[in-house]
Amino acid sequence: MPFVMAGSNSSTAEDNTITEINSHYKVLPEKETVHVTKQITFVNNNPGTSYWRGYYSDYNYYLPETAGNISSYDDEESLSYYRDGEGYYVFEFNRKVWYKESYTFYLEYDLEINRNTAVFHLSEYGDNTAVSLEVPSDFHTYLAREDYALEEKKYSNIYRFEKGQQWSGSCLVNSVRSTGYDILEDTVSLREQDVAIRIRYWEGEEEWAREMMETTRTYLPIMEDSWGVPYPASYDITITQANITETGGYGGYNEGSKGIWLLHTSSNEILIHELAHYWTRACNFEQLWMDEGYADLYTYIVLNQTTPEKAEKRKDRFLEKYESLKTEYEVPLEKWSTPESLDSMSQKEVDFGYKKAFFTTYMLYEEIGPEAMRASNEEFIYSNTRVDEEMFITMMDSSSGAYQEQIQKLIYM
Repeated sequence: MPFVMAGSNSSTAEDNTITEINSHYKVLPEKETVHVTKQITFVNNNPGTSYWRGYYSDYNYYLPETAGNISSYDDEESLSYYRDGEGYYVFEFNRKVWYKESYTFYLEYDLEINRNTAVFHLSEYGDNTAVSLEVPSDFHTYLAREDYALEEKKYSNIYRFEKGQQWSGSCLVNSVRSTGYDILEDTVSLREQDVAIRIRYWEGEEEWAREMMETTRTYLPIMEDSWGVPYPASYDITITQANITETGGYGGYNEGSKGIWLLHTSSNEILIHELAHYWTRACNFEQLWMDEGYADLYTYIVLNQTTPEKAEKRKDRFLEKYESLKTEYEVPLEKWSTPESLDSMSQKEVDFGYKKAFFTTYMLYEEIGPEAMRASNEEFIYSNTRVDEEMFITMMDSSSGAYQEQIQKLIYM
């Protein structure tokens, strides 16, 4: 008798099988896990298996790399499973599934989270999938898609995606509980002053705090050398761990003497970008593209001194993104602005502006070189003049000896 394997997670023209899935994700902060339960019903509508010509006996399903405590069972006993060479898990049915029959089994696993920060994906595949997510009510939750129904209970909030909604992959969940802040403190010795660094972080996030402190201690001195100007602020630096509402959807933002608010999922590169803003703000740039372009440029420059491979990958990623977006958006640099809060409608246009600003400043850097760049930085910061585009071009020209036409061409391209 021919053997037919259920090797796909969705029906096809060839086999006409159907998979119905009910998934439930429950955030359990005290256990530091998200517990996932799936009920999977496999329906054999494949006419090629009619008249006892074949059957299905197992099912392939993708699980996240971080899935642990995996178990699978039907109503009577456990299912055996293994992971194949392509990364899928193969679950072996406890009986043969003949034509027009169905088989229901259950799958459970855990995803690790921190006590107060749960960042993970709803990983879903199948033809007809219902998903629910249960989160304690004192967590603030952001989902990468908005087509859910929300049920608010006394102790939890439940986000529901009904059957029939499209699932072609995964959905990011960013859920945090803002507690009182613990403090990590240290001091960085810079050229003209010692700067106290204060990291404010939520309970249980000591690892995050230590990483942010090490990043700050490492890159502030390098930032001074790269800019050619000592740390220009007269105050110390406070970095506060924040949720996505507090950052307006951005990776972070710098409020000067009030400190840096950093999204708890942001990379070290975002923090370096925000540290660079202590110099960009001192330049008195009038236009946003100068402020953000220079912050990203100097993120690249300082990373290039410690981890060149990482710096090059970031640069290439930014330039490739600009090339891919510029056919869709043509916003002149002088007219670019950013909304107070990001949403799905504004995300791509904002991303385009950042990438175009980086492209422009990076090309200027390549054109005039690091020494001329440092000389113009000194002019920007020590002139005490509001730097508009005309002043920017004049100062760049006087520092580099480049023709104004070359600089203008890069800015207005």
